[in-house]
Amino acid sequence: MSVSHLVGIILVVLGVLAAVFPSWFGPLTGGPEPPADVFEAVERRVRGGMVLGLGLCFLALSALRPWSMSIPTVLFYLMAGALAARLLGLLVDGAVPRQWLMVAIETGVMTAAALWLWRTSGPAP
Repeated sequence: MSVSHLVGIILVVLGVLAAVFPSWFGPLTGGPEPPADVFEAVERRVRGGMVLGLGLCFLALSALRPWSMSIPTVLFYLMAGALAARLLGLLVDGAVPRQWLMVAIETGVMTAAALWLWRTSGPAP
Protein backbone atom coordinates (compact mmCIF):
# COMPACT_ATOMS: atom_id res chain seq x y z
CA MET A 1 0.00 0.00 0.00
CA SER A 2 1.45 3.33 -1.03
CA VAL A 3 1.76 6.47 1.06
CA SER A 4 -0.91 8.23 -1.01
CA HIS A 5 -3.36 5.40 -0.29
CA LEU A 6 -2.67 5.64 3.45
CA VAL A 7 -3.14 9.42 3.36
CA GLY A 8 -6.35 8.87 1.39
CA ILE A 9 -7.73 6.41 3.93
CA ILE A 10 -6.90 8.75 6.81
CA LEU A 11 -8.57 11.69 5.04
CA VAL A 12 -11.65 9.62 4.18
CA VAL A 13 -12.09 8.56 7.82
CA LEU A 14 -11.48 12.12 9.05
CA GLY A 15 -13.91 13.51 6.47
CA VAL A 16 -16.66 11.05 7.35
CA LEU A 17 -16.26 11.81 11.05
CA ALA A 18 -16.22 15.56 10.40
CA ALA A 19 -19.38 15.30 8.27
CA VAL A 20 -21.23 13.17 10.79
CA PHE A 21 -19.99 14.96 13.94
CA PRO A 22 -19.10 18.53 12.90
CA SER A 23 -19.00 19.79 16.49
CA TRP A 24 -16.03 17.51 17.22
CA PHE A 25 -13.93 19.23 14.55
CA GLY A 26 -14.46 22.91 15.35
CA PRO A 27 -11.39 24.35 13.58
CA LEU A 28 -12.14 22.32 10.45
CA THR A 29 -15.88 22.84 10.31
CA GLY A 30 -16.23 26.41 11.50
CA GLY A 31 -15.83 26.80 15.22
CA PRO A 32 -17.23 25.28 18.41
CA GLU A 33 -20.21 27.65 18.76
CA PRO A 34 -23.58 26.36 17.56
CA PRO A 35 -24.54 27.27 13.98
CA ALA A 36 -26.65 30.38 13.47
CA ASP A 37 -29.20 28.73 11.18
CA VAL A 38 -29.97 25.52 9.30
CA PHE A 39 -27.99 26.62 6.23
CA GLU A 40 -24.83 27.07 8.30
CA ALA A 41 -25.38 23.74 10.06
CA VAL A 42 -25.44 21.95 6.71
CA GLU A 43 -22.44 23.93 5.44
CA ARG A 44 -20.40 22.76 8.41
CA ARG A 45 -21.03 19.19 7.37
CA VAL A 46 -20.04 20.02 3.79
CA ARG A 47 -16.58 21.12 4.96
CA GLY A 48 -16.06 17.63 6.33
CA GLY A 49 -17.38 16.24 3.05
CA MET A 50 -14.71 18.15 1.16
CA VAL A 51 -12.06 16.40 3.27
CA LEU A 52 -13.80 13.12 2.44
CA GLY A 53 -13.65 13.99 -1.26
CA LEU A 54 -9.96 14.89 -0.99
CA GLY A 55 -9.30 11.50 0.57
CA LEU A 56 -11.18 9.82 -2.26
CA CYS A 57 -8.96 11.72 -4.71
CA PHE A 58 -5.83 10.32 -3.05
CA LEU A 59 -7.31 6.84 -3.31
CA ALA A 60 -8.40 7.19 -6.93
CA LEU A 61 -5.36 8.85 -8.45
CA SER A 62 -2.06 7.05 -8.81
CA ALA A 63 -0.45 9.77 -10.98
CA LEU A 64 -1.29 13.36 -11.84
CA ARG A 65 -0.64 12.90 -15.53
CA PRO A 66 -2.37 12.82 -17.91
CA TRP A 67 -4.10 15.99 -16.80
CA SER A 68 -7.12 15.14 -18.92
CA MET A 69 -7.85 12.31 -16.47
CA SER A 70 -6.69 13.76 -13.15
CA ILE A 71 -8.52 17.11 -13.29
CA PRO A 72 -12.01 15.65 -13.87
CA THR A 73 -11.29 12.88 -11.37
CA VAL A 74 -10.44 15.44 -8.68
CA LEU A 75 -13.54 17.50 -9.53
CA PHE A 76 -15.74 14.42 -9.47
CA TYR A 77 -14.54 13.13 -6.10
CA LEU A 78 -14.48 16.54 -4.39
CA MET A 79 -18.07 17.14 -5.47
CA ALA A 80 -19.05 13.58 -4.47
CA GLY A 81 -17.77 14.15 -0.93
CA ALA A 82 -19.46 17.54 -0.67
CA LEU A 83 -22.72 16.19 -2.07
CA ALA A 84 -22.74 13.20 0.29
CA ALA A 85 -22.19 15.47 3.30
CA ARG A 86 -24.78 17.99 2.05
CA LEU A 87 -27.41 15.27 1.63
CA LEU A 88 -26.59 13.97 5.12
CA GLY A 89 -27.00 17.51 6.45
CA LEU A 90 -30.32 17.91 4.68
CA LEU A 91 -31.55 14.70 6.28
CA VAL A 92 -30.26 15.47 9.78
CA ASP A 93 -30.45 19.27 10.08
CA GLY A 94 -33.34 20.08 7.78
CA ALA A 95 -33.86 21.40 4.28
CA VAL A 96 -33.41 24.97 3.10
CA PRO A 97 -34.23 25.94 -0.52
CA ARG A 98 -30.73 27.38 -1.02
CA GLN A 99 -29.25 24.00 -0.13
CA TRP A 100 -31.21 22.34 -2.93
CA LEU A 101 -29.68 24.85 -5.33
CA MET A 102 -26.24 23.79 -4.09
CA VAL A 103 -27.21 20.11 -4.59
CA ALA A 104 -28.15 20.91 -8.20
CA ILE A 105 -24.88 22.77 -8.83
CA GLU A 106 -22.76 19.99 -7.33
CA THR A 107 -24.66 17.39 -9.33
CA GLY A 108 -24.10 19.42 -12.50
CA VAL A 109 -20.36 19.69 -11.84
CA MET A 110 -20.18 15.95 -11.14
CA THR A 111 -22.05 15.22 -14.37
CA ALA A 112 -19.72 17.46 -16.38
CA ALA A 113 -16.66 15.80 -14.83
CA ALA A 114 -18.09 12.33 -15.51
CA LEU A 115 -18.76 13.24 -19.14
CA TRP A 116 -15.23 14.64 -19.43
CA LEU A 117 -13.83 11.38 -18.06
CA TRP A 118 -16.04 9.34 -20.35
CA ARG A 119 -14.89 11.25 -23.44
CA THR A 120 -11.18 11.08 -22.56
CA SER A 121 -11.11 7.43 -21.52
CA GLY A 122 -11.96 5.95 -24.87
CA PRO A 123 -10.75 2.56 -26.04
CA ALA A 124 -7.00 2.03 -25.93
CA PRO A 125 -5.25 2.05 -29.33
